Amino acid sequence: MKKTIVLVYSVIHLAVDMSCAILVSNLLAQRADGSYSLFGAVVLYDFAAFVLQLPFGMLADKLNKNALVSAVGCVLVAAAYGFAAHGVIACIIAGIGNALFHVGGGIDVLNISEGRAAPSGIYVSTGALGLFLGMKSAAFGFQRYFAVVLLLLLCFAALQWLYVKVKGSVRNVPFSVQALSGSAWLAVLCLMLTVCLRSYVGMILAFEWKSRLPLGFAAIVGVVLGKMLGGVIGDKIGYLKTAVLSLGLAAVLFLFAFDVPAVGIAAILLFNMTMPLTLTLLADIFSGARGMAFGLLTVALFVGAVPKFYGVTALFTPWGLFALTAASAVILSAGILLHRKARRENDAA
Repeated sequence: MKKTIVLVYSVIHLAVDMSCAILVSNLLAQRADGSYSLFGAVVLYDFAAFVLQLPFGMLADKLNKNALVSAVGCVLVAAAYGFAAHGVIACIIAGIGNALFHVGGGIDVLNISEGRAAPSGIYVSTGALGLFLGMKSAAFGFQRYFAVVLLLLLCFAALQWLYVKVKGSVRNVPFSVQALSGSAWLAVLCLMLTVCLRSYVGMILAFEWKSRLPLGFAAIVGVVLGKMLGGVIGDKIGYLKTAVLSLGLAAVLFLFAFDVPAVGIAAILLFNMTMPLTLTLLADIFSGARGMAFGLLTVALFVGAVPKFYGVTALFTPWGLFALTAASAVILSAGILLHRKARRENDAA
């Protein structure tokens, strides 16, 4: 049943993110009427979709109805299409729906993971593919969007089924935010800084060769496989080794990524391997508030994206990417070591 839970949420994750990308990048761009800009719409959507996951995650922790929370998210994303003529409203509704889906699914997956990073890596990875497919669907006309709404309603039905199947067998722990030691808070800071850097790097990676559809698709596949493999490898050889090896190699490969697409794709894959590690570590620190932990990292994702919104891309150079990736390796390694220290302190208390 655990594999089924991960599979259902992962497939619906792709569908939800694809639907949101279609709405924001295509429909709003086509129907912009001067009352809002595409830039403003995207920022509003991102704020709702990422920052609101923190309060929604805390609420979902307490409700203990994760599949239903995700199902409501699917319905809201579908409903956002009905407000397509009102861009700001559509973005806010879609963003809220996206946030609700993510936290509900994220908590359920973390609940069944038993401290392993692989399930979370699989769950989060499919969103990148969904965003890519949605962004590339500009040729779709508005009259075809009913198919997306139908898909989301089917996703709702699947989540309802999942809720009935797992109700009582996969439950949230009672919501609590325990007092943390200094080491634990420093670990939280390091993990969030790592995610901020990963988000910023992901936003500025506008390699010229990515404009060619086959290579752009290959780069997204690298993101997906990186997140999947990061959890699997991290569980096998340890988080510290995985972080140092993946980010160390990625830093070196980024020096050649501008001119050699295959090297760039490999660098992107390696760079994304740490994503499930940061989520699993933070969920362990906030073991009584896994939805809050999920939300904290999505807030970090939004913060990391803000500089790109304002055109801050000066570090998009070979040595700039090397420095950002090397810094990520140092900060994440420190976070992993601080997490270990905090656990020892907690066990000794």
